[in-house]
Amino acid sequence: MLKKIFEKIMDFFNNRELVMSIIILIISGIFILQLFNLQILEGSTYREQAEKRMVRTETVSASRGEIYDRNGIVLATNKLSYNVELYKVRVEAYEQNDSIKKLIEILESNGDKIYSTFPIKEDLSGFNFSDEEKEIKWKESVNIDTSLNFEQVIDYYIKKYDLEGIEDRTMQIKIIEVKYEGNLNGYSLFNSALIAKDISDKSVAQIEESKSELYGINIVTVPKRYYPNGTVAAHVIGYVSKINSTEYANKKEEGYTLNSIIGKSGIEESFEKYLRGEDGEKKVITDSKGNVSSETYSKDAISGNNVTLTIDYRLQAVAENALLDTINRLKSGEITGEPIEDTNAGAVVVLDVQTGEVLAMASYPTYEINDFVGGISTENWNKIINDETNPMLNRAISGIYSPGSTYKMLVGIAGVKSNGITPDEIYYDPGIYPYGYHPKCWLYTYNGTTHGAINLAGAIKGSCNCYFYEVGRRIGIDEIVSTAKLFGLGQKTGIELSQESSGVIAGENKPDSGWYLGDTLSAAIGQSYNAYTPIQLANYIATIANGGNLNKVSIIKKVEKSDGEEISLRELIEYSKKFTGVDFEAKNIGLDADLINRVKEGMLSVTSETGGTASSIFYGSSIQVGGKTGTSQVTTGSNNGIFVGFAPYDNPKIAVVAIIEHGEEGLYTAHVVRAITDEYFNMTSEDKENEKVQNIVESSVNF
Repeated sequence: MLKKIFEKIMDFFNNRELVMSIIILIISGIFILQLFNLQILEGSTYREQAEKRMVRTETVSASRGEIYDRNGIVLATNKLSYNVELYKVRVEAYEQNDSIKKLIEILESNGDKIYSTFPIKEDLSGFNFSDEEKEIKWKESVNIDTSLNFEQVIDYYIKKYDLEGIEDRTMQIKIIEVKYEGNLNGYSLFNSALIAKDISDKSVAQIEESKSELYGINIVTVPKRYYPNGTVAAHVIGYVSKINSTEYANKKEEGYTLNSIIGKSGIEESFEKYLRGEDGEKKVITDSKGNVSSETYSKDAISGNNVTLTIDYRLQAVAENALLDTINRLKSGEITGEPIEDTNAGAVVVLDVQTGEVLAMASYPTYEINDFVGGISTENWNKIINDETNPMLNRAISGIYSPGSTYKMLVGIAGVKSNGITPDEIYYDPGIYPYGYHPKCWLYTYNGTTHGAINLAGAIKGSCNCYFYEVGRRIGIDEIVSTAKLFGLGQKTGIELSQESSGVIAGENKPDSGWYLGDTLSAAIGQSYNAYTPIQLANYIATIANGGNLNKVSIIKKVEKSDGEEISLRELIEYSKKFTGVDFEAKNIGLDADLINRVKEGMLSVTSETGGTASSIFYGSSIQVGGKTGTSQVTTGSNNGIFVGFAPYDNPKIAVVAIIEHGEEGLYTAHVVRAITDEYFNMTSEDKENEKVQNIVESSVNF
């Protein structure tokens, strides 16, 4: 009997398919019983626990590194700021709409505003598109019938967002703005959308008091960028703002989010890699309605590196004020006796002639950097982009200008270097040049006289056109082009900023129509196709002043980590090359010392001797300045006025270039340079230290 039972058992186990089927049935039964227990018997308990414990990860924003001038004056820092974020929580639509309505009422009662990219005018009366094509493109992007007008679009969103229960149409539109921003950023239980920035302490307190009624609404503390000096060095410092979709697509692998703040221009842009901190993280436990029960920091935020610039804040302010003051005096007629009404813009660059460091870089008109922090208003943005003078343009590195007579030192050097002339050779100015198109010297045009018998220094002093026509004719355009390249003209300097222009050397790329003697004559006095940036011209003058060393221009002094350790110079150089795409070679260009001295003597006589084209401006100055005026013809309006110079003459420290668009004459632009040289050489170390202390007191907003 036992044997038969054993045999049946063995037969059963030998039937593998039957055994496997039974095992599967048993396991399935266990799972079914467990699911029944979880969902039916214990379901309400587990659902309640899940609603009480939802874990999300929030970003803890790191503060950006600070930006300083060369003396430690704060140019960019951070303030404590409060933003409002919205999560899509598990409540009825009317409940979240009511909570958003209450939030809007709190904010508006304290003068704060919601933030949204919904394309609507500030008075909520219609779309804010500049043209119909942009409106159509937007409608297509959000899957809205392009034939719908503004009111119909609003009705569409009222239905989509279940806003029929809100009676006030204005409030309906404001809630649409908030929910649109939420949807645009993919808000959910675990992902937020930014809906208000930099709100007041009163709003913070009231929101916290009403937290239980404000579903999915969260206040976060963030560092807000702040520029304590307003518009000073705006084009150098640049600004930050919220990352756009294109930037996010390119940067998301580097840890950027849709709410990240990123450098948009100036040093803020070019040194984003170093200024940007490393965000931290915290785990937040909430219920399904967004109420927070606990927070745990899993990763601390690390502040960005501090960047010290080569610019001198005080000299920068002097340069900007001198430029603006001179422009205003030209417009009013105070300088000239007759108003020059189209005078409206300009640029100034001051370089250390020994190092190539930028001590000041001014561009006018300018803009208020703080307006961009957190997003510029539509009104201010439209004002900027519709301004024909283009205040966002950094004219010091992006504007290109014909150098006019400031080119004559270069042409004279080219003449001697190629043995076309000697510094002492006497040339008799005929007033009307006998070759080419028979151009006239400016003095002959002005009063029918000539400069008489002159050598190189005398030609620079009086800015004699005929002398340099003759030099150009003798040596030819190719020699002038090669000398221009020698001085770094027609190529980017590699300064650590974006949007630098290369400029154009007349004669380097000859037009298809041919190149004639008349073209060479025009190029020899800085006209024709010659067009250079102020930063290039400043480096050209610095090279003359220091005896022939062409420096690599730089605006970065050092970069320090939060622990005080400096980033290596080698790393910064390699980074700058990669960012700018420029590998500028500093070198000695091999000029004869006697030739340089003759040229510098001519430049000194421009500012100090009777007959010098700028002697009246520098009369009485305690600083000897070597300089050169330039008047550049433009296609429309008054001429551009240019002045280049270096100081002090006997031991050059700085090179200065000032350009005023439609400034009429370089003589008038010399007022800018006089103010700069007087200030720079009268500044004491005590003055600079007092300036630094005062700045720190006024801008003590650091984290």
